Amino acid sequence: MLGLGASQEEPAPVVTVDTTLVKNSFADIGELATESYNFTQVGKYSEEGTKIFGMEVPGTGAHYLITYSGEVKAGLTDVSRIQVQADEQAHVVTVTVPAVEVLSSSIDPASVETYDQSFSLVNQIEVGDVTTFLADREAAAKDEAVAHGLLNKAQNRLGEVVKGQVNAVLGERAAKYQVEVVVAPAPAP
Repeated sequence: MLGLGASQEEPAPVVTVDTTLVKNSFADIGELATESYNFTQVGKYSEEGTKIFGMEVPGTGAHYLITYSGEVKAGLTDVSRIQVQADEQAHVVTVTVPAVEVLSSSIDPASVETYDQSFSLVNQIEVGDVTTFLADREAAAKDEAVAHGLLNKAQNRLGEVVKGQVNAVLGERAAKYQVEVVVAPAPAP
C-alpha cells in the first residue's frame, strides 16, 4: 500500500513524437531574435542660418556632431506561426518557419554624445530636431544591416535554434529523428 512489497515491471511504452508538445514549446517564447547587428556611428546635423540678400547672417545657423551606438535585431515576430509535422515512418520532424524580418532598430540613449554643437539665440537646436535626426539614423542603420546580410544570418541562425529546440524536446529520442527546417513561402501580396 505504501510502496512496500513486490513491484511489478510495466512493459516499455511505444515512443512517438507528440507534435503538439513540440509546437507548444515554441509558444512560450513569443518573439525570437536570432541575430543582431551592432553599430557605432558619427552623425552630423546642420541647419542653414538666416539669409539676407543671399548671404547667411552669422550666428543664425545650427549644427552638431553626435556619436551614438545601437543595435538592429532580426528574427521572428510571432513564433506561433511555426508549424511542426512528424513522419513517424521516416523518423523525420519537419518544422516550417516563416521568413525572418527586422524586429527592431534602436539607438542606446546612454551612448549619445554631442560634440561641436553651435549655439545660437536665434536658431536653437530643439529636442525634436535631435529626436528626428536619431529616428532617421535608426532607419539608416536598419537598411545598412540588411545590406550587410543581417536577414540571411538571422534565417540561418533560426534554423540552428529550431533544430536545437526540437532535439531538446525529443530528448533521448533525438538520435532516432532527422529534423528538417523549411522556410514557408512568403504570402502573396
